[in-house]
Amino acid sequence: MLKGKKVVVTGGGRDFGRSLSIWLAREGAEVALCSRSLDQAQSTVDRIHAEGGKAKAYQCDISDMHSVQQFAQSLADGLQSIDILILSAAQWLEGDLAQGEQDEDIISTINSGLTGSILLTKALLPYMNREQGSDIIGMVSVCGIPHFTQSIAHPAFFAAKQGMGGFLNILSEKLASENIRVTALYPPDFDTQDPSEEPPHQPVTGRSLLNGHAIWQTIKFVVSQPRGCHISAIYFQGPDREAVARSEQHGH
Repeated sequence: MLKGKKVVVTGGGRDFGRSLSIWLAREGAEVALCSRSLDQAQSTVDRIHAEGGKAKAYQCDISDMHSVQQFAQSLADGLQSIDILILSAAQWLEGDLAQGEQDEDIISTINSGLTGSILLTKALLPYMNREQGSDIIGMVSVCGIPHFTQSIAHPAFFAAKQGMGGFLNILSEKLASENIRVTALYPPDFDTQDPSEEPPHQPVTGRSLLNGHAIWQTIKFVVSQPRGCHISAIYFQGPDREAVARSEQHGH
């Protein structure tokens, strides 16, 4: 299903982006992945190559406009078309406005969680595979759901994610006629699973964190649907880390 597909993954050097890149390559996809650290991106690629997969590493700071432009140009030089674009990179920030965080941290959080993905998508749209059909998958977060407040995330992170949700929503509507599906994912806190490990048994909803492997299976489901099936958003049910910690303290 994914064999030979050209897939671009942002944030592929660590955490879920790294695991996702490896899982995609195992399905036969050719993965172009970026990370703020080229060494981390190359580490993911080395792992994929060791398993016989195809991947290439790029350096890109998604919060920096010029870095995003350079990454997009490098992709344009190396790929004839893109089948799947997965917008996974985002900088985490927690706390509130009274805690005295640096203004640079707020700007970087907004840029990495929203502006960089908008600019990259804009730059890569001409290369999306309209003939066969292509997909754009955006990792948003429950923080992108209107009126959601149950998170320790910083207001700037909320702002970035709600902006990302709005961006993907309008993009889904606008690009459908061009044979480009856009799907926004809204996961709660989740554990990033090492691809070397077997998928864990998922206990009863509400008692443990969602696992990254379940999100990967969801992405695989979305991109495998017939082109006439357009899933614009998926919302996941699950507790946050604080709720799980409280549950464990009470022995439930």
